[in-house]
Amino acid sequence: MSPPTLASLRIPGDRLRRTAGAFETVGSAWALAAVAPIALTALAITAGYVAAGGADPGFPPHFPTLVYGVANLAVVGSLFVALDSAPFAAAALFRTPSSREIAAGAVATALGVFVGWPATTVLADALGVARYAPATVTTTAGALAVGFGAVTVAPVAEELLYRGLLVGVGIERGHRPLVVGAASLAVFAVVHAFTAGVAGVLNAALLGSLLTWLRLRFDNLVGAWLFHALNNLLELLVGLSLLPSLYAL
Repeated sequence: MSPPTLASLRIPGDRLRRTAGAFETVGSAWALAAVAPIALTALAITAGYVAAGGADPGFPPHFPTLVYGVANLAVVGSLFVALDSAPFAAAALFRTPSSREIAAGAVATALGVFVGWPATTVLADALGVARYAPATVTTTAGALAVGFGAVTVAPVAEELLYRGLLVGVGIERGHRPLVVGAASLAVFAVVHAFTAGVAGVLNAALLGSLLTWLRLRFDNLVGAWLFHALNNLLELLVGLSLLPSLYAL
């Protein structure tokens, strides 16, 4: 494979703006749908504690991940019903990928795992915060919950919401693609504080930067989804003790 050139790395601004034109009739408030799944998950968990009178409600392992997956499905389904076909298609930007995009997604996966995972640990140690580590999975129910919520649903829904809807609405409103991409990345990273703490934010920012570049470079979500799904699958295998963790330095 020939080395990347500046032309192969550039962001196609004109094409991005044409795609984003489908959001002309969509109110800016719809961009808040990107954070709706985490809000619904927090609400469900809070309701459990309230019902238990403030005591630990005894949720099964990985229950939040399962709820987050269901919440993502509910939000995406609501968008499908509420939005016209054109803006929904512009958010769910899963076009037939080129071989270059597939290759870029594979390279991004390798960079994310072999560079991003160790870098997360180095940054966490430098900041003096708890290291990020994939959740340990010891039961079949836990594996199914993580497989559903984090491996199957999240890579599709999060790409659609953060790098499809949020990025598309921002570009349609006249903001520069790189600025919009950076803003969506910041929101995506901060949301992970609720599930993985400060180190989770670092991890999401490092890996999310590659996801955001893939989305902007190819005006498509397939390469980003490929990387996202493979990354989460590998983390599940680490959690099951089937693979060594490159987070552990």
